[in-house]
Amino acid sequence: MPKPRLLVPGLYELTLPIPLSSVNVFFILMAGHVTIIDTGYPDQGAGVLAALNFLGRSPKQVQHIIVTHHHIDHAGNVAALQAQTGATVWMHPLDAELVAAGQAVRPTTVSSPGWFNRVAFGVAKRFMPSTFSPARVDRLVTDGETIPVAGGLEVIHLPGHSAGQIGLYWSSQQVLFAADAVMHRGKSLQQPIVLEDATALAHSVHRLAQRQFATLCFGHGPALTENAAVALRRYATNVGP
Repeated sequence: MPKPRLLVPGLYELTLPIPLSSVNVFFILMAGHVTIIDTGYPDQGAGVLAALNFLGRSPKQVQHIIVTHHHIDHAGNVAALQAQTGATVWMHPLDAELVAAGQAVRPTTVSSPGWFNRVAFGVAKRFMPSTFSPARVDRLVTDGETIPVAGGLEVIHLPGHSAGQIGLYWSSQQVLFAADAVMHRGKSLQQPIVLEDATALAHSVHRLAQRQFATLCFGHGPALTENAAVALRRYATNVGP
């Protein structure tokens, strides 16, 4: 089983394999309770719980599950973890309705223009299931709201990859969670493989680049813990419009 990696005090990153890639699950550990950010694929509950055990915590200590968006590699395991932990689930309303219905693909989605994106969208639909177990979303959050975890996690609405995608800003630790607004592959930052709206994604990236942070966490690819803000701002200069 993959082992979680310490990023900053109280924050761990767990990398799980998925078709053609990998996905990250994050654990914020506070005194007596745990917050999980994203959940992995539907069959990865055992891996998440094993990581929790490795960290010396029990499922009943998980009080919050924050889901950045509705895609199956991030939300597919929500129902199972919810049943195991009884945690409160937080999401943006535009994607919460899809998780409640167990839909990994937005019914009205037309992939953003560009031959590569059209091909990538087709590949994703072929290799990734379009449904998963529906899950109850307890709390809806929008841009600028604060989730009362670890001194406060500010919600940043980041549409483009998914209309209801959110990132999080943990100001006390100078940590920015970018979700799938940007990916870290190899030694470079890249745009997500599938887009719903390229213009919205560019705006989301520029919003993230304006933040002050020391650690940058991604849905895909290892977190940056050195020169993270410089790397994101350099990347943002090449992102239109």
